[in-house]
Amino acid sequence: MAQTPVLFELELDAVLAREVPKFQAVAKHQAVERDIAVVVKETVTHAQVMAAVAAGVQGGILRNAVLFDVFRPKKLKAGEEAAPGSLAQDEKSLAVRLTLGRDDAALTDVEIDAAMQGAIAALQSQVAARLRG
Repeated sequence: MAQTPVLFELELDAVLAREVPKFQAVAKHQAVERDIAVVVKETVTHAQVMAAVAAGVQGGILRNAVLFDVFRPKKLKAGEEAAPGSLAQDEKSLAVRLTLGRDDAALTDVEIDAAMQGAIAALQSQVAARLRG
């Protein structure tokens, strides 16, 4: 029975010595999420799309960009024709969710619109993307 207090002290020391997770402050201003859906050639990579989005959003307000959907047209059989307005066989549709925000103030509609237009323009110029209709 005399060993129990020593064992307890060793376990307590181990618990007290461990690293305690550090918490980040909660943002004072709510982030804004917007989605962009674009059509690109099949050869365009995820990295190219993300780089274009990052380059297009100015002012350091892009918090995150995540590809959340990829759509490819079904392969056509011999003699089949694609429906008018559908994706070409060498194209894919990508949907990207952008999270925008600032630490010092809430974003205005003008800032959000400018960020989205910048991302779209960069996607168009860097990877020849077009908005999905």
